[in-house]
Amino acid sequence: AFARPVGARLGGAVTLLGYDLAPEALRPGETLELTLYWRAEERMGTPYKVFTHIVDAADHVWGQQDNEPVQGTYPTTGWLPGEIVIDRYHLALDAGAPAGEYRVEVGMYDPATLVRLSAIDADGTPLDHDRVLLGAVRVAR
Repeated sequence: AFARPVGARLGGAVTLLGYDLAPEALRPGETLELTLYWRAEERMGTPYKVFTHIVDAADHVWGQQDNEPVQGTYPTTGWLPGEIVIDRYHLALDAGAPAGEYRVEVGMYDPATLVRLSAIDADGTPLDHDRVLLGAVRVAR
């Protein structure tokens, strides 16, 4: 079970079912805990990396963690169709981040080409920059 459903699909190969995020408010230098719930839709021949970024309204990245799923221990090439993968991230917010509202963006990309998997929302609408924007995070100084 997860707190926030999403239903976005990436490249037709994987669905981001939902996520958990805590805390929703933090201070510069603190860490955001993010858990993603993926479902494999088909076998994947590429070991995609997941990108997780904390971004401001201008898309400036103030924290990130990019790696293969499950802290680099479970590449997408091993996922089986229908399998649900629980994938946790710890995103440290930059110590210089100004106060304000931020978003978390996630997606997957091919590390050999840096090309992101196409992303569509649950209704089939293409998502800008092939990323899924998750809930807001407030930063206070």
